[in-house]
Amino acid sequence: MAVPKVSAQQQRKIEIMLAKWVGKLTWEALVAKVELDLGFKTTRQTLCTYTGINTSYKNRKAQLRGATPSLYTKITASEVRMIEQIEHLKAEVEVLKRNNAEQLRMIERMLSNASAIPNLDLYALVKKRPEEIHNG
Repeated sequence: MAVPKVSAQQQRKIEIMLAKWVGKLTWEALVAKVELDLGFKTTRQTLCTYTGINTSYKNRKAQLRGATPSLYTKITASEVRMIEQIEHLKAEVEVLKRNNAEQLRMIERMLSNASAIPNLDLYALVKKRPEEIHNG
């Protein structure tokens, strides 16, 4: 059986899942949580091939090794949901920041490579497209 490719959106969700992970982290546990939460089967080998997922896994694993169990306090269900939402948003922001930095590096690389092409007008590459121009 061929394991399906993990989409960019699914990768981001898995990275967020890892950033929020609490408790013992193993590849087996991650694969099970991906199937449970995201509804698709994958393998450790497949997940390892995605740099962002692999890096997020290693970083979270290292963080969890140094973590000690936190003291539990009495809090309401709405506070728990708010905390979960905050943790989810923090994790999503980190993933988006990393993706943004990667995309900026790609654009810089493309412009650098384009500048090496003779007779190529770089302004032609960045000019507004007809669909972007508003009649105002």
